Amino acid sequence: MTTPEQTWGAWVREEPPELAGPLPSRARVFDHYLGGTDHLRVDCEVADEVDRALPAMGQLSRDTRRFTRAVVRHLAEGGIEQFLELGSGLPTVDHVHTVAARHAPGRRVVYVDDDADTVERAAQLVAGETGVAVEHADAMDVATVLASAGVRVLLDLDRPVAVLAAGLLHTATDDVACAVVRGYRDAVAPGSVVALSHPTARARPDLVEWCEFPHTGFSFAPALRDPEDMAPWLEGLELVGPGWTSAPDWTPDGPAPSPETTGSGLWGVVARVP
Repeated sequence: MTTPEQTWGAWVREEPPELAGPLPSRARVFDHYLGGTDHLRVDCEVADEVDRALPAMGQLSRDTRRFTRAVVRHLAEGGIEQFLELGSGLPTVDHVHTVAARHAPGRRVVYVDDDADTVERAAQLVAGETGVAVEHADAMDVATVLASAGVRVLLDLDRPVAVLAAGLLHTATDDVACAVVRGYRDAVAPGSVVALSHPTARARPDLVEWCEFPHTGFSFAPALRDPEDMAPWLEGLELVGPGWTSAPDWTPDGPAPSPETTGSGLWGVVARVP
């Protein structure tokens, strides 16, 4: 089977330099899956290749966004006006600043991404938006993110902040992911919230197969984890609502099903700094 990574690599190797066009972008592929318009033909071609190997990738992408949307709405309605989204990609299709503004007109949002081209385009997309900044930084480098101009200017860390890490920590080792979550936890004020989603193998053997591909470029889930694996990340935090649940089904009210029941392939959790 030809994997998306092999296809991506073939484009890079076989295209003559004088004919080389734009390379695919993770952020633009994600935008394509969300039904956005900020992507190129090459991104659609990569998405088609991914779909052949993992037909549910589009739904996983949409479920990730559904989780973020539900969390931002709940937090904005509850009075949180500051949001820090890690690994943000392109701010399209109901992104954080648009959802938060519906419920908290004074919202302030900082997007962080480690891809320079994505950051440049994201900044263009939010140009003219009051209270929104885009920063080029590795989200795993907590100190650098917190020292960035956008965070220093827009976010008051002495007041509650929502730190959003949806679809981010599957690329990190256990030690790094734990240190990252705790780093942001320790930097924000009481009442702040950490929200994360993470892929799981429960009821999703296709994700296990996907993880076994020899990833070299477009890597999705090199790590599949469950709550017991991630519990140390949230030490010192209080779970909000149902706790660990199927990410697209997260709700602040009452119980919600697990990924094993829904087959979503994604855990979602929201936790508050006490």
